[in-house]
Parts: sequence; structure tokens; C-alpha cells
Amino acid sequence: MPRESSRIPVGTQFSPNLISLPHFLSALVKHSKKINRLIAAVWAPPVNLRQHSGNLTARRQRLPLEAAKQYGLLDDAYGATDLCRQLDGMDERSMYRSFARHILLNLGGLRVVEAVQQMQHENLTVSSDSLAAYLTEQGFFVAEHNTAVNSLRMWLAKAGLFPERKGATAWRVNSEAKEELTGLGDADIAALLGLAEDQREFLLALCAHGPCEHVLASQIRDLASTRSGLAMSRGSLPKRYLEPLQDMGLITFSSRGTSGGKASLLSTTMKFDLEVLEPFLNSSVASLDGPLAMYYRKSLDEIFADMESPLTHVKGTALEAFAIQIMRLLGLRFVAWRKRAREETGQAEVDALLAGMMGGLHTRWQVQCKNTPSSRLSLEDVAKEVGIAVVTKASHVLFVANCRVTQAAMDFAHEVMRNSSLNLIILDADDFRQLRDSPAAIGEVIRAKSRAVGGLMRHGVDWHGG
Repeated sequence: MPRESSRIPVGTQFSPNLISLPHFLSALVKHSKKINRLIAAVWAPPVNLRQHSGNLTARRQRLPLEAAKQYGLLDDAYGATDLCRQLDGMDERSMYRSFARHILLNLGGLRVVEAVQQMQHENLTVSSDSLAAYLTEQGFFVAEHNTAVNSLRMWLAKAGLFPERKGATAWRVNSEAKEELTGLGDADIAALLGLAEDQREFLLALCAHGPCEHVLASQIRDLASTRSGLAMSRGSLPKRYLEPLQDMGLITFSSRGTSGGKASLLSTTMKFDLEVLEPFLNSSVASLDGPLAMYYRKSLDEIFADMESPLTHVKGTALEAFAIQIMRLLGLRFVAWRKRAREETGQAEVDALLAGMMGGLHTRWQVQCKNTPSSRLSLEDVAKEVGIAVVTKASHVLFVANCRVTQAAMDFAHEVMRNSSLNLIILDADDFRQLRDSPAAIGEVIRAKSRAVGGLMRHGVDWHGG
């Protein structure tokens, strides 16, 4: 079985305590594509900050250069990249900040920082190994017992995102530095991740066009369709593409009175930053499928208020945040989204996979949150989740349904539990209201439901029989 590749650069022999980055960059530019001269330069002062014996293996000699490839400073032919040359021409402060931005937006660094914030909100101890395990469990592979994640932290620390020290506070995130370096606050990140694929392509097409004033929105839509091959919506341009971007502060627009918005003119704002948006949409989005740090910080009062918002995307993000709050209240850990509150659900439901120890046993939870007060949870809804649980390997399926639960759904859930080891826990509209009034009651509610499950006569071998 092939070994899984790290989602962040493997920076062996490439960290600020070993390498002087200003001198390293100059050496890469000066000796571009000259492998022997590069090796000699990176192992000698002033590039290398430590003394080494001359007995280096051929493999070890190349480690700093291989790291430079992974960090985007050298190409496959050991030639200095455009990024390397740009950084080499900067003053030291700007160089470290630009390198950190590159790491955050292009190399998975932002996902690492988000994971650190999530772990700290869960009161988990953050170390290189625990962070690597946490990320890997969420599907973002980082090798444990490896210097990669700590080297990445050290480079970000040179730009002020982490303290430049060892010990318990080494992983303390400077949120102001994070926002300053990325150009994005947590709310901006959440909003960009909340865009559907065609909406992201519209924004990428606008990035390709560049900052503008009074450009026909229909031209940007057609450009997006040509670039991506997607069938872009031909309905209301303002509602589908322009209003979400205006809500983020990226554009302003005027519809000029046409019903479908075909003559709408858009203008980019000062917040529209190509150096941030393009790498974020092209690279960071793929690594930020996990829950956002913003969801961790959002209070339940805010979440429940947003669930009643007239804006469907606000309802959807509130539902995702609610799933994360359930996780925290139960002491579980996030594994993955099975279904996001996006187009396929009309922003009305979300599925998350959670895991953790309960009662000394490892459990895996498939959680469905459904915010449709006028609807109902049917037998078919329960049957679908039971079928999916075979693939997700869930030990528990939890339904949190802000609606009526049919008797057929309850009967089917009981029948499944009588004939399998799967545990189904269904919280209905009354339970939902109880959680709204007292979120901490979720433990009591779950225990009451579990006692009812425990009272079912489950079929199978009676090991206590004669």
C-alpha cells in the first residue's frame, strides 16, 4: 500500500534555528540550477547556522534543497522560483511576512492554524504529535514523530503568528497576526467556504479579470463558464452571484432595473485583494473542509438566532455551527462532514461524523441536524442514515430534528436496534426546544434516550442463557 503523502511541506533540515532565510534565498538565486554549488552554500555559513562535520551522506546533503522544493522556493531542476526571487528582493520583515502568507494560503498552513485553534477550544493539549494526529483523524494527513509541523510553526512564528519560544505557549495563536497575514478574518473565511462551486468560479473569474469599476456582471459570469466548463446559472445574477459577494464586502453593484440582472454593473472594493483571494480559492479551500474556528467561538444564542434568519446561507452555517456545538457538549472530536448545509440540502440539514471516548469505550457518531420546523422526520429519512452508517462505521446515529418525528420512523429505529448493534438516538422538536433553553441538558437528554434504547429486547445470542 503506497505511503500517504504529507499535506504540508516536509521541512527536514529547514527551519529558522538551522537556516538563515535571507542568506538561504540569496544562495538559491545565485546558484540556481547548480546543484553542487547549492549544496556547498546551504551547509556553510552564513546560510547554515550550525557547524557540521564534512561526513554528510548524499541524501542528507540534499535535505535543505528538497525542503526548499516543497516550500516552493526551488523547482524540480533546483532552479530558483519566482517566489524565491521576489522574497530575495525584500527587506527582512517583509520577507518573513510574505513567506508566512505563502505558507498559510498555498501550503496548508491555514489548516494547521485552524486545527490549533480548534484543539485549544476543546481544551486539548497541543504538541507537534497531538496536532499531527488531530489533523490526520480529520483526513488531512500530517506524519507524527516528524519535524514537518514544528518547522512550519517556526516559520510562521518569524512573522508573529506564534511566539518564538518553546514550551507550553509555543502554539498560542496570535489571531490579529493571522488576520493581518491572510487578509481574512474568521467570518471572511467562513463566507468564502460557504460559496457553492459555481459561485467560487464566478469570484475566480472576477479575480482573473482584476479589480474593476462598472463591469457587466454577465460578462464575468460568461467568463466563469468558459474557464470552468460549468453551466452557470442564467437566472437572477444579483441573487445568485452578486449579493453574496456584496455581503462579504468584495463588490458593489447596480442592477439597472432589469429583471434577471443581465445589465447589472459591478465594481470591486478595497477589500478585493487578488493576492489573498486567488490563492485562497485555488489552494486553501481544498484544505479547509473541516469545521471552522469561528464555529467554535459562536455562542448558542447566536446560533439559534441565525437558524431563524430569512437568509438561507445564514441558516445553513448556523446548522453547521450547531453540529460543532453538539460535538463539544458531548466531548467528541470532529472527523468529517458527510453532508454540508449547501445546495444539495437547501441549507436545511447537515451531517457530521464525530468520534470520541464515552464510558471508556471508543464511539463513532453520525450526526444529522435538520432545521425544518414545518416538515417531519420520516421512516425514509431514518432508513437512509442507517444505510449510510454501514459505510461510515458509526456506532451511534444521532438525529437532531427541529420538526415532528413520525411514529413509523420511531418504530423503524427500534426495529433496527433490536436486530443490530447500531444505536439510534432521535431528538425531536420538543428536545430541540429544551436544548435551546438549556444547552447543557444535551447530556441528560441523551442519557434518557439511551435508557430507552437499553430497555429494548435486542435479538441475538443470549450468552447468559443455560
